[in-house]
Amino acid sequence: MAGALMIIVFFVLMFLGIPIAYSLGLSALFYMLVFVDVPSIIIVQQILAGVDKFTLMAIPFFIIAGSLMEFGGISHRIVRFSKSVVGPLPGGLGIVTVVSSMIFAAMTGAGAATTAAVGSMMIPAMRDSGYDEGFACSLQASAGIMGPLIPPSILMVLYGVTAGVSVGDMLLAGLVPGIFAGLLLIIVVIAISMKKNYKGDGKFSLVDIIQSFIDSIWAILAPVIILGGIYSGIFTPTEAAGVTCFYSLLVGLFIYREIKLQDVGQVMFKSFKLAAGIMLIVGTTQAFGWVLSKERIPQLVATWFASLTGDPIIFMIAVCIMLLVAGCFIDAVPALLVLAPILVPAAMKFNINPIHFGVVMVFTLCIGLVTPPVGINIFVASSVSRVPVHRIFPKLCPFIAVLLTGMFCVMFFPQLSLFLVTLNK
Repeated sequence: MAGALMIIVFFVLMFLGIPIAYSLGLSALFYMLVFVDVPSIIIVQQILAGVDKFTLMAIPFFIIAGSLMEFGGISHRIVRFSKSVVGPLPGGLGIVTVVSSMIFAAMTGAGAATTAAVGSMMIPAMRDSGYDEGFACSLQASAGIMGPLIPPSILMVLYGVTAGVSVGDMLLAGLVPGIFAGLLLIIVVIAISMKKNYKGDGKFSLVDIIQSFIDSIWAILAPVIILGGIYSGIFTPTEAAGVTCFYSLLVGLFIYREIKLQDVGQVMFKSFKLAAGIMLIVGTTQAFGWVLSKERIPQLVATWFASLTGDPIIFMIAVCIMLLVAGCFIDAVPALLVLAPILVPAAMKFNINPIHFGVVMVFTLCIGLVTPPVGINIFVASSVSRVPVHRIFPKLCPFIAVLLTGMFCVMFFPQLSLFLVTLNK
């Protein structure tokens, strides 16, 4: 009863407009003051315990690296290389948007960052080439979900820490589903472009491909260094994030020379603000989760699901529906941190692989990045393009439909997420 009241308080605070981090902390404090006779200092201790994990250092490092890449000319060169390879195809600029987002996602791990960095270049380019503004923005918002899917992924790191599974395995497990989602988006782009007569941009030129590849080689090397280093065992995901930061800074300062030394402080400050917000959510979620565990909420949820059905597929479908609804109202980070400790024990009761379950959770919550009313990618795309959100919403339907198809494929075929993990053992 006490746990249920705490959850009600959390949702009331959230819908009153209080930020997620404060809603989590205040609801946990409410439980402490009203229902248990323990010092309220435990809340602070739990918040500190929540962020006192070496693995979580990867999050601010990847955020900083993403900002350095955006300002250092890396994203611009990735777009140019993608354009030389796939630009001449039907709907070429749309395909470039997806491919560039996939490559940029392999360096940053965040959906909003991918949407902002690629969208600031690709949405105006599509608009100037005759593409519908709403289509261009909805495509970029949808392509941005590859940020948390394709490794390195902030959500995969958070799930690994929360669920107690290997972060390296989680990152590897997201690679095939992320690429699969990108291919599905490309198919939709080509189909819509052929219907709307969105033609390719330019002609195939081997010389242009080689030149753009040489110009972008330092940008393309970034994901090779990140993923190669992690999966070869040279460094951990956290160390890989630090290496990526240092590499991005060197490339931006001394190779592409698009970051001035005096700009580094501004880039860092912007990144620190974003990272601090995420880490505060992580900390308050730890306090909230401590109360849930004390009230045995995860075990009760697991028992409730087991009483409803003994079929793991039905369980997974029910979880996906729950996460899709949650994603419409809560950002992916707090939704994952709050729900993973509750749902993972239930998944274990159904003998579902926790890594596969994590990929399905992340994929489903990523769709929430493009579902109204809280889809952050939609608002980022609107911000960088200055296109009103009401012109973007109607164009999202085909992209959301194909992403849902991809989500169910990953759910029904676990080997899409587990194949590389098994191969790496």
